[in-house]
Amino acid sequence: MFDKTKTHELLRGVRLFEGLDDAALRRISSQFKSYAFPAGASVIAEDSSGRFGRMYVVVSGTATARVHDDAVATYGPGDSFGEMSALDGQPRSAAVVADTDLETLGLSAWNMRALLREEPDIALHVIQVLTTRLRAANEAAHD
Repeated sequence: MFDKTKTHELLRGVRLFEGLDDAALRRISSQFKSYAFPAGASVIAEDSSGRFGRMYVVVSGTATARVHDDAVATYGPGDSFGEMSALDGQPRSAAVVADTDLETLGLSAWNMRALLREEPDIALHVIQVLTTRLRAANEAAHD
């Protein structure tokens, strides 16, 4: 499993948390736990509830997101996935399957929402990152 002392540094490079100060990163990193999945394992099932799910950050290995069996994204070290459903509790929009042995850090939806309620600066940062992603997706859809 991943050395917990490295969690802070790994999260520094995750897009969702980029730019946060050390105190915020320490607060976030304390909430993550290690999860490992063998190659071929389901990490997230499409349409499963996000209410009790997790967001994940890839430590090592790769995974593929699929919507109706079509590959839509590939994740590698430093990439995150599952944060939208963890935030809003809505069903997962994609399945994620480990392509290789996959080592991740996971943050439960419960802990993520509690952290954002308690830390408004972190919440504002996450909102800004997600709205930037949404704007980019909207622009791509209209090109």
